[in-house]
Amino acid sequence: MKKQVQEEQVRINKYLAMCGVASRRAADQLVLEGKVVVNGRIADEPGLKVDPRKDEVVVDGRLLAKPEGRKVYILFNKPRNVITTSHDELDRQQVLDFIDVRERVFPVGRLDRKSTGLLILTNDGTLAHRLMHPSSQVRKEYLATLDEKFPPAMLQKLTGGMRLKDTGEKVSPCRAKILDEGMTVLVSIHEGKNHQVRRMFSTLGFEVKRLDRVAYAGLTPGDLRRGEWRYLSRREVEDLYKLCSES
Repeated sequence: MKKQVQEEQVRINKYLAMCGVASRRAADQLVLEGKVVVNGRIADEPGLKVDPRKDEVVVDGRLLAKPEGRKVYILFNKPRNVITTSHDELDRQQVLDFIDVRERVFPVGRLDRKSTGLLILTNDGTLAHRLMHPSSQVRKEYLATLDEKFPPAMLQKLTGGMRLKDTGEKVSPCRAKILDEGMTVLVSIHEGKNHQVRRMFSTLGFEVKRLDRVAYAGLTPGDLRRGEWRYLSRREVEDLYKLCSES
């Protein structure tokens, strides 16, 4: 019996990789930085083993989904003022409050509280990790409604690859199209820096009043209203894997 229990346990770095959090090497660093909590206690040893069936693992405040059982893939149209984290000290409404499935799923990436639009949720750590990895260059499209009209003369500054004013961080070139007489801009990026689209416009002197993610990895909302979700089809999942493998 003892041998069977040992076989069911895995090293924490392998478990984090299985959940799509990070590579094993990066997972070791997360442990050393004290960002991993197992069953309520900070994991302070990279060699720690966990039981994927029973142990509760939290990374940076996010409870990880179990990487076993039936794989589930969900497309969700997030409303405004809903957060993507699994734990919130302010008891605000969370994405998982809308998802009624038996499996424990987690969002692939994040949308900030004020933003709306598409999120993928899954318990497939492999796909999640590939979608979020920079090398995959998964394209995301946003409708940004601004506080004032965006002039065509500034389009090159927006799309040419800028340096963000708050941190000096460089972002890659992107695509953009001016709509609604300049009050709305459709922006397509393949990076996932924190609040990237908002910060890009802020660098150019504009405030984003509303931000809606209207496409993610080729997926669009279709008939999904705010707060609604659906399962991805087998073909859609296969296309996501193909997209990551081709990048």
